[in-house]
Amino acid sequence: MIYDISVITMLALFLFSFVVLIRWILKKFFKINIPNLSRIRIVVVSLLSGLLIVGLGYQFRTSAQKRMDEQSESKAAIESSKKARAKSESKAAIESSKKARAKSESKAAIESSKKARAKSESKAAIESSKKARAKSESKAAIESSKKARAKSESKAAIESSKKARAKSESKAAIESSKKARAKSESKAAIESSKKARAKSESKAAIESSKKARAKSESKAAIESSKKARAKSESKAAIESSKKARAKSESKAAIESSKKAKTKKPKQQYKNIEKIFNMHSIKYLSNRRILAKGAGVVLRNFKVIDFGADKMKQYHVLIAPKNASHTYFLLVFGDDLYKGRITYDSRITVFGSLNGKSRINDSQINSGIAQRYARKRVILVLIDKIQVKN
Repeated sequence: MIYDISVITMLALFLFSFVVLIRWILKKFFKINIPNLSRIRIVVVSLLSGLLIVGLGYQFRTSAQKRMDEQSESKAAIESSKKARAKSESKAAIESSKKARAKSESKAAIESSKKARAKSESKAAIESSKKARAKSESKAAIESSKKARAKSESKAAIESSKKARAKSESKAAIESSKKARAKSESKAAIESSKKARAKSESKAAIESSKKARAKSESKAAIESSKKARAKSESKAAIESSKKARAKSESKAAIESSKKAKTKKPKQQYKNIEKIFNMHSIKYLSNRRILAKGAGVVLRNFKVIDFGADKMKQYHVLIAPKNASHTYFLLVFGDDLYKGRITYDSRITVFGSLNGKSRINDSQINSGIAQRYARKRVILVLIDKIQVKN
């Protein structure tokens, strides 16, 4: 169809140009003018003549031409359909690609938004976890500081209570030792006073008997003085000699009583190893230790450890030879001993036992080894100390 239209158009243009040329030739050379033949009419006549010629040619064409025309038309139709299909497919492909691109872009946008949301949520979660961790750490730090403060306060309270207990125990031990010493001294004084009273009574009896005898003799002397003055003088001399002898005897008795008093403190201390079992003494009650531990001597005990505090008080841990795990604690100053103490020293202590205790922080701070902390010890009140190096 398109081929036919193009052929008709070409024939119409050819006829138009042919008619115009003939008109120009007639007018130019033959001086013949056709006034009714305008351009529009020429065009219409050309088109109609072209249509007529094509129609006649189309009607008188052969079967082979018809086939060729049909084939060309079918080819043109196929090509046009192909082009239309290609256009539609290309449009569909473009639309599908646009849709796919839009989907992929939407998916990418969704994924990016999800990732951004996940990142923001993870950041928020990390920040919240950091804040929670910081809060928990701060709480834990506060609780640990509170616990440490409570522990330090409890330790300080325990130490203060221990010090107060040690002071009270030492005071009670000192008082009990003083009482025990006072009792022993009062007993010794009572015994010495009884002996002195007995001696004085015996002396008074002797003197009274002597006086009675002297009176009787003086009476006899007076009666016999008339008989013999010489006898009375001899009797007076005898009485004076007796008085002098009585005075000398009383002086000797006083001196001997003084000597006995000075010697008694040395004799009143008993060997502790004969009174107590050195292996089981640390398990006895304070009452039994205080009752039996007055006026004892600890002979040749070995030095386990020692130290000194800021008050220049020596803290010495000693033990007997046959019981090295039974400890006795000595606390004394320069007024009792000013010499040197070593681990090879042997110490003899005269005094009284002051009950049981344990090695506390004051002894550890003075220099006694940490391994003896909380060990049981027997406290000793010292009257006299002797050290052999």
